[in-house]
Amino acid sequence: MQPSKKILAIILAAGNSERFNDNKLFFEIDGIPVLQRTIENVLSVEKIDAILIVNSKKDELKIQKLLNQINSDKKIYSVYGGKNRAESLICATDFITDQKLNIDYLVVHDGARPFTKKNMFYQGIKNIEDYDCVIFGLTPTDTVKIITDDNFVEKTLIRDKLINVQTPQFFKKEILLENITTNKNLNTITDDSSFLDNTKYKVKVLPGDENNIKITTQNDVSSTSFYGIGFDLHKLIPEKKLRLGGIDIDFPFKLEGHSDGDVLIHSIIDSVLGGCNLGDIGKFYPSNDKSLKNIDSTQMLSEISLLIKDKGFEIIYIDVTVIAQKPRISSYTDQMKNRLSEILRINEKNINIKSTTTDKMGIIGSENAIGCQTIATIKKR
Repeated sequence: MQPSKKILAIILAAGNSERFNDNKLFFEIDGIPVLQRTIENVLSVEKIDAILIVNSKKDELKIQKLLNQINSDKKIYSVYGGKNRAESLICATDFITDQKLNIDYLVVHDGARPFTKKNMFYQGIKNIEDYDCVIFGLTPTDTVKIITDDNFVEKTLIRDKLINVQTPQFFKKEILLENITTNKNLNTITDDSSFLDNTKYKVKVLPGDENNIKITTQNDVSSTSFYGIGFDLHKLIPEKKLRLGGIDIDFPFKLEGHSDGDVLIHSIIDSVLGGCNLGDIGKFYPSNDKSLKNIDSTQMLSEISLLIKDKGFEIIYIDVTVIAQKPRISSYTDQMKNRLSEILRINEKNINIKSTTTDKMGIIGSENAIGCQTIATIKKR
């Protein structure tokens, strides 16, 4: 039985994130930085023995803090990168040579590619035993043309013969070290396997994964969604009208509360704050603050809406369930949606309001209270 091959993963994380307008490596997706997700993903591949992070000097402390959050017995090395991707890869291979690391295969991966499936790593590791280099690629969906310097079409390329290259990429260590060289225009090398172009070695291409995105611009994370749940319950007391969903309803009771008692709006506020990880309604509108007595809940919702916008969040969808024995809410949902749409500045189609009863059970069923639950979908801009 042959001894298992030693595998080192090189994670390239020394870029400037110029097109992202922020450091994309530390942008949080569901509370976890992009680079941390990538590192944990790579470390979870059993056959990878160690990783080498290529980072910039300015990010060293942030990355060390990030690594302190990761629980792994595998060896993690780090080295400073260069001015571009090719120089950073050369820094990595120089480190491997200088440290005399006992490695058979190298896996090169983007620090900003956090969603790579483990199966892709296993496919690459399996195939590198038979090939000089293994990469993954997707056939472009758009037609690709070569143009002249003055922007005229020179040639249309055959799409079936083209691929958009992804990482991870897999190399036999000695082959990469033998061919990585500074005798090329390193500014033009944006793909690691390009070092094997015009050599005797062959690069095997496997089908890529369209979900294996590399985060480059803000648009790449615009689909990142967060969810928050809000719930509120208030007693009903005699009055001439009911305030619910920002509108007045002709009903001989109102909701008791420090404010106007609008449980629907309060549940929305809690769900939105929860989705943005900003606490709850009591944090911003404490019930012991006398200045907030009888405050209009639409004012509270408007203020919270502006707050989350300032923090870079956007409300995508609101799903509301009013729990009431009486009155029948269905007659008022269109008015409520219109009012909430004005306050939140989102399309009415992105607000759903429905109602249910408790079949005369409990405080709601006895017509002594109304409750409301909301689920908010939030996007980080």
